[in-house]
Amino acid sequence: MGALFARFLDAHPDVESEVHGEQMTDEQDALWTAFSAELLRRHQAERSALADELEAELRRTRGP
Repeated sequence: MGALFARFLDAHPDVESEVHGEQMTDEQDALWTAFSAELLRRHQAERSALADELEAELRRTRGP
């Protein structure tokens, strides 16, 4: 996520991420949300798949 945010900052030099106490504007936050959406979707899918695997493993070890 850090590398992705660095790419976002390169693409949006008007975002001041290093200023203490400052936050992104609503517009900048919307840009970041759109920029990072694919990675977020992938992470959610990976977590869901892992949860499914863990549940299946628990069912196997507990038995019927």
